[in-house]
Amino acid sequence: MLKFGLTIIITLILNYRNSKELEAIIMFVGTTEAAECLGISGTRLRVLLKEGRVQGAYKSGKIWIIPLYNAVPVIAKRARGPKPRWKTKRVPAKSIIHVNRDLIRQNGDLLKQDKDRTDLYPVIAVKHCQQNMYGHEIAINGPCRITYRPDAPKCFGATVWIETLSSVDIVRSDMAVPK
Repeated sequence: MLKFGLTIIITLILNYRNSKELEAIIMFVGTTEAAECLGISGTRLRVLLKEGRVQGAYKSGKIWIIPLYNAVPVIAKRARGPKPRWKTKRVPAKSIIHVNRDLIRQNGDLLKQDKDRTDLYPVIAVKHCQQNMYGHEIAINGPCRITYRPDAPKCFGATVWIETLSSVDIVRSDMAVPK
């Protein structure tokens, strides 16, 4: 059974004309997380759920399961009343995490020289907005997606990376990246 506060990611790849691919990420959240995404109270969201205005939402036991489309639940419009304020919410910036192969190679060379060496270069890079962070170990605080695109690598050369809208913490970082 799905517990309150648990987030599930389902990635759907839909094929359409000319053999192009359209990717859509759908995440399912509970009422508290959905209300936070919309910037409204949980009580107001439950009223919208009872009215059937939250697209794709369903109840499993006592828990509402609400799908997110582009990080926000979709609310159906009504004919009357004020315009909704939740439409103006900004989508958070994506963090991209990848492993630097050159630094792994350099660490291997250092370990060949001295097997007891502990001052190895951090090989995990986290890119968020204009900031780059490096570490030996990271923690992703929420859902993420792993992508492999050898035909379209990132500008820094990575063909495999992890994308997340959640916060990323550097758990262990002992040494700076070489210039």
